[in-house]
Amino acid sequence: MTTKTLRLPENLRQAVQELSVAEHIEEATAMRKLLSMGYERFLADQYRAGHISLREVASRLEVSLSDALERLQHLGITGNTGAADTLASLESLRPE
Repeated sequence: MTTKTLRLPENLRQAVQELSVAEHIEEATAMRKLLSMGYERFLADQYRAGHISLREVASRLEVSLSDALERLQHLGITGNTGAADTLASLESLRPE
C-alpha cells in the first residue's frame, strides 16, 4: 500500500469524519472507502459512455463480471448490450 499526503477542503474533511463516526471506522479507512466509491462511480460513467467494457470495469475493480454488473445496476446503470448481443451470446453456447 502506498502512502499519499493530500490537502482536503473543509467539506471533504467533514465527510470523512462523518463516515468515520457513522461506521465506527478510522478516518484513514473512511478516506479509502470514499476514494473507492468515487473510482467506482468514475468507472460507471466511463462504462455508460461506452468508453470501457464490462470486462474492463470488472478488471479495474478486481471483481467478477457478475459483481461488476451488480455494482453498475446499484448505480442505476444497466448493461449496454442489446437483445441482438444477448441472442448471439446464447447462440455461441449451443452445441454444434
